[in-house]
Amino acid sequence: MATLPPWGRRARWLFGALLLVSLFVAIWDHQGRWHTPGAQWRHFAKLWLYWAVHLVGWLLPALWVSMWLSAKGLARLKLSLVFVLTVLGLWSSLIEPRWIAVRETTITGVPAQAQPLRLAVVADVHWGLFFRDHQLEALVEWLNAMDVDAVVVAGDWTYEPTLDLQTGLAPLARIRHPVWGVLGNHDVQAPGPDLTQALREALTQHGVRLLEGRVVPWKGWELVGLDDEWGGRPQAQIQALWPSGRVASAAPRLVVAHQPDTIEHLPAGAAFLSLSGHTHGGQIWIPGLTTWVLRHTSSPVHEWWNGLYDTPAGHLLVTPGIGMIGLPARLAVRPTIERIDLVH
Repeated sequence: MATLPPWGRRARWLFGALLLVSLFVAIWDHQGRWHTPGAQWRHFAKLWLYWAVHLVGWLLPALWVSMWLSAKGLARLKLSLVFVLTVLGLWSSLIEPRWIAVRETTITGVPAQAQPLRLAVVADVHWGLFFRDHQLEALVEWLNAMDVDAVVVAGDWTYEPTLDLQTGLAPLARIRHPVWGVLGNHDVQAPGPDLTQALREALTQHGVRLLEGRVVPWKGWELVGLDDEWGGRPQAQIQALWPSGRVASAAPRLVVAHQPDTIEHLPAGAAFLSLSGHTHGGQIWIPGLTTWVLRHTSSPVHEWWNGLYDTPAGHLLVTPGIGMIGLPARLAVRPTIERIDLVH
């Protein structure tokens, strides 16, 4: 085995030391959080991975260079593959999750009785383990810089957040537009910690208007919110809001539901536009593998994962969201704010 140069040995020693430091930081950071029952250790491991990447990741290129210089032949080829995987890992963990995109969509054909609208739509913020306070502050700045009539949040506000929801979510109160939203599965224990009531109180206190089970007239439209598919009762709400499957309202409806599968239960022509998230657009896009995973975690009768779709109920926009679950990484699926123009 080839010997590392002195600076390479020092880099390896520093790597080990920082890896140990990241363990203690993760132990500290794991305290004072809402925890999903039975998942504390699994989420601790994810938190350690998060901190290890942030504290140690910058050393990996130096380690690779030191090993590549001291290797020969086939070993160098193997290290080249390791280098590619390392670069992808660092990009997906440190760069892409902070590289917010604004995707613009124009939908025509708004009925004459309704006003044209400009909306900013986000979902799956997942403030908590991987999406931090400074990122929430940056998201609010993005939204405030947009010329829109309202912000719509299609659920999953949290992911194992800190206990003080009131303080942590305080930046939302600074959004200068009206904010409408629903809760997602991670907000209603499906899966997730038992924070639903505390989250509702914090969001309401900071000016968020929750829509589940409600019809709210606004600018010639009706805003309709539905429960999460896994943790609520959206089908009962649909029966109450569209009695006997009839579309009786004269005003066009904007429907907000966390999971796109929920839209499958709506009667034909129920909404001019429905807004959903949940899928993260795959979050880590690996051709072939990601689509297989999505097919096995979504309804098998459709592929509503990312973008604008025509459904029997009406238009459906599925946003890839902002935050992360599972792994602290996004690859080829940038965090996205949707800018939607609804025009005559």
